[in-house]
Amino acid sequence: MATIRFGSNTFSAGNDFTLVGVDNSGSLIIGGFGPPPKKPVVWVKFKEGRAFLNADIADADGDNVLQIQDDVITYNKDNVYKVEMLPENKIPPDRVIIMNQFGETALDLAFQNGIWDFNCDFHYGRWHVVATPEGTFINPDKPFVS
Repeated sequence: MATIRFGSNTFSAGNDFTLVGVDNSGSLIIGGFGPPPKKPVVWVKFKEGRAFLNADIADADGDNVLQIQDDVITYNKDNVYKVEMLPENKIPPDRVIIMNQFGETALDLAFQNGIWDFNCDFHYGRWHVVATPEGTFINPDKPFVS
């Protein structure tokens, strides 16, 4: 079983699932079980009874900021303003914060008590998604710096 708090929404599942994706018609999907959409953006895969977090996060220009592949985070150093790992001396850290070059919190990811707490600000095509503890915002009216 995996539990992820995506912004203010909580998802729990024991099978592969998509938190955010874009389907064949270009519609945004939040919370999807079953076959992955055309483009999964944030999703969980299960292998050998263990859950693995995955994500492809881009900025407003469509440039890659970071990728999470089976719990491993890699980021585009040319498109990142700041990376924080808390606490600094712990591997793996309890929390990772990555800000893109626009000062947006591209990722604020914490793992505590068996729950991933996933907050982010990303773009995919015409979609701008901002997930914070206060809510999940789709295409906010004005630029959003969390």
